[in-house]
Amino acid sequence: MPKPVHITTPWPTPAEIDRRFPIPKARRKELQALVDEFKAVIGASVAAPKSSIKPEKRRKRASAA
Repeated sequence: MPKPVHITTPWPTPAEIDRRFPIPKARRKELQALVDEFKAVIGASVAAPKSSIKPEKRRKRASAA
């Protein structure tokens, strides 16, 4: 079984991605409109709290009683 490879380089910045994969401004606007539409549809479900338990009331670990 091969050993796993761990890549430790940082994620590329948006400027580095723009230099590596140039996108025309018109296409960039189309893509941004799609992203904005997706955020508007999905945003309400993401903004909802995941748990009704307040963080200060939540147990830190399973063994805490």
